[in-house]
Amino acid sequence: MIAQKYIVIIVCVVAAGVIIWREVQRPNKAYLACRILAVLVAIIALACIILPLSYTGTVNPNEQHEAILLTEGFSPDSLKNYATNRVFAVNRASQKAYPKASLISGAGELSRMKSAINHVHLFGYGLSKPELDELKDVTITFHPAVVPEGIQSVSWNEKLKSGEKLTVQGHLNNPEKNNLKLTLKGLGTTLDSAFLNTSGTFNLTSRPKQVGRSVYRLIVTNEKDTLANESVPFEVNTTKPLQVLILASAPDFENKFLKNWLSENQYGVAVRNQISKNKYSQEFANVSQRSLQHIASSVLSKFDVVVSDLEVMKSLPSSEAVAIKEQVQQGGLGLIVRADSTTQSNNWIQQRFPLTRTSSQGQMITALKLQDQVAPTSKLLIDPFFINYHNYTQPLVTDQQNHAVASASLAGAGKIIFTTLTNTHNWMLGGDEDDYTALWSLLITKAAKNIPAQNQVTIKSAIPQINRPVELQVQASSGTPTLIKVNQTSLPAAEQPSLPFTANVTYWPKKAGWQQVEVGNNVSWWYAYPANEWQNLVKQQLLNETRLYAANHPQKQSVTKQIQQKVQIAVPKIYFYLVLLAALIWLWVEAKFLNQ
Repeated sequence: MIAQKYIVIIVCVVAAGVIIWREVQRPNKAYLACRILAVLVAIIALACIILPLSYTGTVNPNEQHEAILLTEGFSPDSLKNYATNRVFAVNRASQKAYPKASLISGAGELSRMKSAINHVHLFGYGLSKPELDELKDVTITFHPAVVPEGIQSVSWNEKLKSGEKLTVQGHLNNPEKNNLKLTLKGLGTTLDSAFLNTSGTFNLTSRPKQVGRSVYRLIVTNEKDTLANESVPFEVNTTKPLQVLILASAPDFENKFLKNWLSENQYGVAVRNQISKNKYSQEFANVSQRSLQHIASSVLSKFDVVVSDLEVMKSLPSSEAVAIKEQVQQGGLGLIVRADSTTQSNNWIQQRFPLTRTSSQGQMITALKLQDQVAPTSKLLIDPFFINYHNYTQPLVTDQQNHAVASASLAGAGKIIFTTLTNTHNWMLGGDEDDYTALWSLLITKAAKNIPAQNQVTIKSAIPQINRPVELQVQASSGTPTLIKVNQTSLPAAEQPSLPFTANVTYWPKKAGWQQVEVGNNVSWWYAYPANEWQNLVKQQLLNETRLYAANHPQKQSVTKQIQQKVQIAVPKIYFYLVLLAALIWLWVEAKFLNQ
């Protein structure tokens, strides 16, 4: 700021010198002194307009010097109860809706008038966090605009594995209870749709067949118009199929359907069924055949996940049980185990998964809730046991009473998934393949071996849009990332002392679409939306950020004691504009009429 002041002063002094020299060189010397004085006055007035001038005065900090700030979405009728001439607008649309408002370049102008304005009534959708920070602790009372009709929140899995389902879910605001249709479209076809005649959640799904980057459309329509037509970008990556080993005491429907589902979804699967003591049958699909007569560490190292029953795990030969425990704790093997009727055991597998029997005497039918999935599943026959919550476990699947029926826990380098679900094949028999797929995809993904970490890029901005700053957080697998490129442009990285191997960069996308990020030799992609998309989410973000600021900067309560405080009071710019106008008018009159 100090450097800017000196630059303005130097430029004005040089300009004054050049103009005065030219005035002196003019042949006509009439009114020379007046012309020089007018030039000096004009230049000084211009400098005063540019520079933030203030003077020292005294104010009572308990007195309210209020102003009104208008943002997009405000209603002119909402201003009737506020008698003040100090009304400002941050954009021309708001000023046009309320012509009495003075247009300002940003909230920062109010902070520079802080001594005269110590409280702001903010109307409309509000301001973004960077704009609110410019207020510099000026207190505000927020008068939010009505939440617009349409999508209020939305999320989807932007990174998919080949064969994985795309799930678009969110909340729709429909205060007028219109008949609204949500449609998920891709590749020119309708993939899924839903109808809502009230406010509520929605869940649309599709299983993309293509690999790579794609953009689907989420469209909201009423009986007459299209209310929204938004981009849904995602990326499908090919991954090495997981290798799954199923250990069973005998062939049964549960393992048969699981084996078929795994093979159809390109998992490598091997099944060992016990026929009699020390005799086993073996099945293989999408995996090279090998002997499973004895489960040793060398065999287990070829698999990512083992699926079995607790009863089978207890009956394994000691050498096999030791090998499995060693591979889980040291090799990172994942283990999915179905519970038996034992409610509590010292077995290393069940130590963190004690069971409680429900009041029901037998099996019951209920819908389930899967982690990260809004809509419940269709109903399923389950056993009358649930898993007790534990400090070191994470519930993955719960029933309608929030009883955990599948939980996960770390076990050294590996993970254990413990579940009381033993009849999931009933979904397949009833035609509910989506629920079956969602459940087993969740369990296997949570149990699978951890893949060595790669450089990760996270978009911190809620809605990355063109011509707006987008903050990216880059996390390197080792060391702090130094060379970061976005669309072949190298960007300076701001290291995060509190987060090792992490750096933040800011990028202004110029074109909508996929943006490339390079961190070392790794390349990833993110999507920048056009400025006219996801406007409801942008407005909701403004509302949330402004509400948070208002909660942290409430209007101060006045006290009886009057305290005079010395403050810097900004000089109104209007006086300098009038002086500049007068000087320019005199120079014009002199040149037009007096210089004859």
